[in-house]
Amino acid sequence: MDVSHIRNFALVAQSGSGKTSLAEAMLFTAKAISRMGKVDEGSSVLDFEPEEVKRNMSVSTAFHHLNWKKAEVYLIDTPGDDNFLAEAKMAIRAADNVLFVVDAVSPVKPQTQKVWSIIKDSGRPVIMCVNKMDKERADFQKAVDAIKEALGMRLVPVFLPLGEQEDFRGIVDLIQMKAFEFGNDGSGNANPVDIPAALQDEVENSRGNLIEFAAESDDVLLEKFLEGQELTPQEIVAGLKQGITSGGFIPVCCCSALKNMASNTLLDLIVEFLPSPDELGSVYGTDPKSGDETSRDPSPEAPVSGLVFKTLTDPYTGRLSIIRVCSGTLKPDGSLYNPNREKTERYGQIFVLEGKTQRPLKEAGPGEIVAIAKLKETGTGDTLCDSSNTIIYPFAALSPPVLTYALKPRSRGDEEKITQSLARLQEEDPTIYVDRDPQTKELLLSGNGQIHIDATVEKMARKFGVQVDLALPRIPYHETIKTSKKAVIYRHKKQSGGAGQFAEVHFDISPLPRGKGFEFEEALVGMNVPRNFVPGVEKGLKEAVGTGPLAGYPVVDVKVRFYDGKSHEVDSSEIAFKIASINCFKKGVLEARPTLLEPIVKLTINVPDDAVGDIIGDINSRRGKVMGMEPGQDGQAIIAVVPLAEVQRYMLDLNAMTAGRGTFTVEQSHYEEVPPNLTDKIISQAREERV
Repeated sequence: MDVSHIRNFALVAQSGSGKTSLAEAMLFTAKAISRMGKVDEGSSVLDFEPEEVKRNMSVSTAFHHLNWKKAEVYLIDTPGDDNFLAEAKMAIRAADNVLFVVDAVSPVKPQTQKVWSIIKDSGRPVIMCVNKMDKERADFQKAVDAIKEALGMRLVPVFLPLGEQEDFRGIVDLIQMKAFEFGNDGSGNANPVDIPAALQDEVENSRGNLIEFAAESDDVLLEKFLEGQELTPQEIVAGLKQGITSGGFIPVCCCSALKNMASNTLLDLIVEFLPSPDELGSVYGTDPKSGDETSRDPSPEAPVSGLVFKTLTDPYTGRLSIIRVCSGTLKPDGSLYNPNREKTERYGQIFVLEGKTQRPLKEAGPGEIVAIAKLKETGTGDTLCDSSNTIIYPFAALSPPVLTYALKPRSRGDEEKITQSLARLQEEDPTIYVDRDPQTKELLLSGNGQIHIDATVEKMARKFGVQVDLALPRIPYHETIKTSKKAVIYRHKKQSGGAGQFAEVHFDISPLPRGKGFEFEEALVGMNVPRNFVPGVEKGLKEAVGTGPLAGYPVVDVKVRFYDGKSHEVDSSEIAFKIASINCFKKGVLEARPTLLEPIVKLTINVPDDAVGDIIGDINSRRGKVMGMEPGQDGQAIIAVVPLAEVQRYMLDLNAMTAGRGTFTVEQSHYEEVPPNLTDKIISQAREERV
């Protein structure tokens, strides 16, 4: 196993840039697949899930493998839509390199900044490919300039296009100083041609720029360049590779994925200029015993270790754990230790994934992307390693969800099936969150957007046969009081039929500071109420605070002082005092100026500078308060508190206001009184729902 021949990369792009089509073209050119599938026709080998075919877009990360010029190349095709950027983040964490694809017609789209931020933060070597060069209004130089300006990237073209738009027919390779034309048959075959005379000046200038970038990557080459000496082809290649590996600059090429033009030269670039695992050096993690940093050499002879960065689930074949092997040699039928969960896992066959098919492997080494079936304990983000040489690799930090729905089963008795199927889907997608609201008792599903939620519900129906409807979650309002009420008295008396019931309680009811909950004080004097009935009073109050008299919401921030009452030596009982206390509490609350409290959330909204005014105006219109503003990543971070009822679908509204450029996080803050003009409406609606 020669690690120097291994290449792996994540294909990353804004949705609609033709990333998956480019992957298909490369696989076809390398003869890894027999025909080029098309995303728009639902025949792609990588977008094969029904949810992807329906939407003509990637929803989940897909994997394939090809051989090119003695190199084994593992590609990871990630979704580009904003709803699924976490998939790209997890894939980039596992990959050595990134192929960043942009659209020649519209290179800077709303989500391009988000995609680039993930790539930039990873520090991975990058190649940028300008796709769709055959489309109307495609312009290579304009695309490169727009990306430079918008993202601040150091770009150096290594290809120049021969023709553009409908005349795009090939490329000039500035490294080899050769030109190639491609036929319109989609074969990907390149025919060498002379560099057109009209392009000679542009080619010479771009070639000089390329050599300058190559020279700056190495002090010896830079000195030679500055002295006016000509660099050899080998020195140019070495300088370029060093600059790409270190992240000093990003090489830019161009292609047409749908017409399969220049996928072969792109493969050459990947194999020749992206680093192999051994060239990147040691892989770092943490020693689980000491907590100290430790590392592994990307060598087949090193202790085996790998990172599980994706899990696939299927109701029939079970769970597939996708592993990037970091060190050592992984062979079938063995055991690995999971230090995250302190468990040893037995496993059988190992596979390389090729779209939706799996091919068994005899072994896998550093840099390879493989799958293991039916691990019992291991989840996404876990490390697997040799039990005597343990290490934990860090994983990608995933953003919290931004959109929540309540799930309503269509069939009675499906509640348990829903919970079980969502648990399986969480194994596959750790960015979905499932919770049950303790107050409303609703089962809540949270995700990164509407498409994310919809696709999850569709998967649940397809894989597990569970149908649900989505609804906005009920707001967990509370009830409280605004004034004190002394000497609230209630007598419970029942004499008709059977044993009698008698209990009388005297309460003082008063408000507590916000957030204090409920407080009970027993202040009895004398023997009007025997002390053995006090537990009944407490039980009644605990039950009463759960369902307030205004609208049935829990009552909070109230103190009840039980100071007196009356009893009957025969008819009094614990249950009688419980009933009396429930009714006395409700009576007292209604006499103490009751009101509703609503949950307030804290939003941290990151938006471009030009959208700040619109966002602040919108927050004010939602009864929110802007608490502050500070410089954020590529814009401003607005901090605001807003009623939860006003921002349940805020992600959709923010996307509309910022053309998809805004992001936000939300966290629970506190409760505040509902404005009087809204109280009656909320109470009326709650009573209708209870009926």
